[in-house]
Amino acid sequence: MRAWLTALALLGTAGHSAADPAAWRMTAPNGGEVTMLGSMHVLRPSDYPLPASMNALLARADQIVMEMDLDDLDAAAQQSTILATALLPQGTVLADVVDADVYRLVEQEAGSLGVDVKALERFEPWFLAITLLDLGMRKLGFQAERGVEQYVVGEAARTSKEIVGLETLEFQIGIFDSLPQQQQQAMLEQTLAELDEAATMLSDMVAAWRDGEIDRLGDELYADFDEFPGLYDTLVTKRNEAWVPTLEKMLADGRKHLVVVGALHLVGPDSVIELLRSRGHKVERLN
Repeated sequence: MRAWLTALALLGTAGHSAADPAAWRMTAPNGGEVTMLGSMHVLRPSDYPLPASMNALLARADQIVMEMDLDDLDAAAQQSTILATALLPQGTVLADVVDADVYRLVEQEAGSLGVDVKALERFEPWFLAITLLDLGMRKLGFQAERGVEQYVVGEAARTSKEIVGLETLEFQIGIFDSLPQQQQQAMLEQTLAELDEAATMLSDMVAAWRDGEIDRLGDELYADFDEFPGLYDTLVTKRNEAWVPTLEKMLADGRKHLVVVGALHLVGPDSVIELLRSRGHKVERLN
């Protein structure tokens, strides 16, 4: 399930460590800076306060860069867009597109979370995976409103700092919606099968994040992608490659930018960090 948790941007007890989350910076002669920090998109109240280094990075930045421009999203419009995209074709229900044993797992897990499977049967498997995962995480105390992004949005509003997005909501939804049915079913099946392990796994991941143990975090994040190389390419590699030219333009504009994206995008050989280095940029990890 690590692959799905990461892909869906869910990471977060970890006792509060004296170490700091890993961050990287590249600079330009004109004073421009791009600082990159991996985020934990879902956290618990007990994960607060967040490391003080985050506030220092926020205070230094002229502009905040996120995967999406979250402070401009209209909640009602967002929900409408997601639901319209996630619907199965007219006359088709979940039982028509997944194996019978997977449907039974959906029915069982939904019931344990207090949801009637009939309320979900008109939606595509990728949407059910996200929905049931979110419900399961909330049951364990992990909340999107406690995630790093929402904290950053609040601080940006408080200090009147601009937020810009690297992608649109429609683009991100399209990533999942375009997955072949076989991969969507695998995503749903694996999520259902391993929800019981999520609490321990997420606690381990947030501990690695807080301690800045990037190799350990990378091992956690990559653990299941070997089974789904096509998914990794779609969710990670291609998006990283698309972001790099935008980050280079930001570096050249003379301002200080703080880039807050899912931690998976900043670890491994295909990371944004390594792609920038391959293009000749000096990207240094901050102490």
